[in-house]
Amino acid sequence: MKKLALLLGSLLVVGATAHAKEVVVAPVEVSKEVVVVAEPVVEEVVIVEKDEPAFRVTKFGMWTENDNTAGHADGDIGLTYLASDIGLASASGNWTYGVQAYKAWTLDSDEGVLDGEDNERFQLDAWRHFNREEDFKYSLGTRARLQNNYDRYYLRGKYSYAFVSGWVDLMYQSNNGTSGSRDQQKVEVMPLNMSFGPLTLGYFFFGERSTGENPSGERTPETLEHQLRAYFPLYSVGKFSSDVELRLGLKKDNKAGNKTSKTESDYDFGDLQRYALATKYAYSERLTLSASYLYEIVKYSTDKRDDYYGEFVAGWDYKF
Repeated sequence: MKKLALLLGSLLVVGATAHAKEVVVAPVEVSKEVVVVAEPVVEEVVIVEKDEPAFRVTKFGMWTENDNTAGHADGDIGLTYLASDIGLASASGNWTYGVQAYKAWTLDSDEGVLDGEDNERFQLDAWRHFNREEDFKYSLGTRARLQNNYDRYYLRGKYSYAFVSGWVDLMYQSNNGTSGSRDQQKVEVMPLNMSFGPLTLGYFFFGERSTGENPSGERTPETLEHQLRAYFPLYSVGKFSSDVELRLGLKKDNKAGNKTSKTESDYDFGDLQRYALATKYAYSERLTLSASYLYEIVKYSTDKRDDYYGEFVAGWDYKF
């Protein structure tokens, strides 16, 4: 009995201990908070594409010019021009165009206004510009000049890089069947202009050669001319500015068709001198008034006579 009692007691103690060690885990409710993220509101942007014109007018201007050469008859004031000039550009700015027209009259203090020689001209220009945002820039262009007694067609080019620049005009001139006048090939070029601060200095060459077959015993007429040219600003005060151009003749040589005839327009070193002064007044950001005068003297080598030439120009330009 005593052993049975001890056994039952032991079982009670073990059961109580096991019950005490049993852990009852109550369920835990987790509160789930729902976060609603609003989607961004996308506003619809409507882009309206406007049709840009193929060309835009960049400027319009008018000018008048009077040319006076020594040796005119008494009362002859000279040839006077009235001209208009329109500038155009493509939407990108890579192409620029020019349209120019003028009418000329001879002014005489005795006889009044007379029709001038070569008194009408219409001219068209076109340029294609390359590397506009680069250091080395260049442009290629054409020109058509239609005049009473001749038509002239150009192939043109120009460039600039750092302190050097240059340009060339290649021309073919048709003299429209004028009696005794042959068509001509011409070139004007300043291949290497160099800028030293405000001063630009360059060499100029002009060449002209007649086309077609020569009459028996004659040669092809041609002209070669060499000059040195300089450009620099003279002053700039407020809205006024002024520029100067100087030309020094180095040599001019003409060869007439008739080998025995005189060529009276030849000159030697220093015998041609030209001085030109151009002034501008910026009336506003768009409107500019301008005036210029040049004076040229040439001592021809054939008969040692002097020839004086003066040119006065006044006009205005309005930029759009």
